[in-house]
Amino acid sequence: MSAFNNLIGLEYLPGKQDCFSIGRRYFRQNFDLRLRNYARPDRFWEDPHLDLYRFYQREGFKAVIDDTITIGDVLLMPLHTPFATHACIVVDDNLILHHPPGGLSCTDRMRPRWSNRATVVLRHPLVTQLLKPVPKTVHLHEVLDADVFRNPEFQRAAARVLGSRR
Repeated sequence: MSAFNNLIGLEYLPGKQDCFSIGRRYFRQNFDLRLRNYARPDRFWEDPHLDLYRFYQREGFKAVIDDTITIGDVLLMPLHTPFATHACIVVDDNLILHHPPGGLSCTDRMRPRWSNRATVVLRHPLVTQLLKPVPKTVHLHEVLDADVFRNPEFQRAAARVLGSRR
């Protein structure tokens, strides 16, 4: 699970606290991934030349082509426009973080309202690498019952096997 509670309930400030800035803060605090702050004018969602996809692409994000959605993915979608002007970040299983224009930053369940609007899902290779499960080292003493080794029958059998190797 990722940390994002401090990013909920922030006031919307055009170009300063919006859906792109919430993503910048999320990726910095969870993955030490520092995204550049691209200029976003007031009511940027009305500017067809402003391209959130290009912002994320310049920062190393790649389009996901395998129908999977995982923590750290960015969903780009149109919001009251015909082109992608809004970004949501997947922060937990079936949970997105976003900052709607004019509202407070919030989390929402990944309902069809959001997933069906997404025109592209983006993923950063560093995030993928950091979220890969690390194989756990298992020590023999953690899986074996030490009392088994103290059993005289086991000790005799072990002595026979080890003695035959000499």
